[in-house]
Amino acid sequence: MKTMRSRERRASGAAGFSLVEMMIAVTVILVGLLTAYSSELSSLEVVKTSRETNTAMADLQACMESMLVLPPAEIPNPEGPYAPGGIIEAYRDLHLENQRVVATYPNLVAGQPTPDPLHIVLTMTWTDRQGRGRELRISSVKTR
Repeated sequence: MKTMRSRERRASGAAGFSLVEMMIAVTVILVGLLTAYSSELSSLEVVKTSRETNTAMADLQACMESMLVLPPAEIPNPEGPYAPGGIIEAYRDLHLENQRVVATYPNLVAGQPTPDPLHIVLTMTWTDRQGRGRELRISSVKTR
């Protein structure tokens, strides 16, 4: 009889988890879930930043294309929409916060005829979702 009871006690004690083991298991699972959640949030921020950069690049390309259809002498006109060093108003705050596009012409000398080829550099600045200043630049040339 005595051996039967001791076997039952050992079997019932070994059959389940202790409270300490359950707490450790729950803690390990929570750490894993929190790590996965944190990773997911970081991934979403990267996607949002990527979308902003793609939007900026698309706007810069559209601006450059609108410039390249003009004759070279009309592009850097100080009275026109693409004045050297001036903000291009058509792209001010178009899609991004504080969006500004500025055209510069590195090989243009004031008072001289428009060079051939005309080197065009567009620089876009904006404020991203996290309040940081961002900048993107593209360049091209226009020939006669």
